Amino acid sequence: MTEIKRIVLISIFFISLIVGGGYLGTMVWGNKSTHSESAHLYFHELLNLTPEQLAKLVPLEKKFSEEKIFYEDQIRRANMQLGDIMKTEKAYTPEVQKAVEKVHFAMGQLQKVTIVHLFAMRELLNEEQAQIFDNYVADAMHEL
Repeated sequence: MTEIKRIVLISIFFISLIVGGGYLGTMVWGNKSTHSESAHLYFHELLNLTPEQLAKLVPLEKKFSEEKIFYEDQIRRANMQLGDIMKTEKAYTPEVQKAVEKVHFAMGQLQKVTIVHLFAMRELLNEEQAQIFDNYVADAMHEL
């Protein structure tokens, strides 16, 4: 392969990577927060929570909100580090791999605290609410 073809292919690869990453970022963090927040409020209404349940839910929501903000920040920082490394590295080097793993770790932690939060919420529900909750969560997971 000629040097020019190799440069063109590498350029196309990186442009695709950047466009794909931007699209993925928009899908994950762009409009999702507004959709996620309105879906969350709808979810609370759907369950018809009692005042006692709502009172117990407040500290759970506060804790989850703090954890979510923390891990979203970790993901952003890890992605910025990955971008900086990709500026200097011109291949999938161990440094790039390590940076990718850091992004994936933060994403995994966010998913973990989300699932822990969901199960903590579920413990507050009566049997009928729990059935609605289970169906809602399963449907939401299928849409991802």
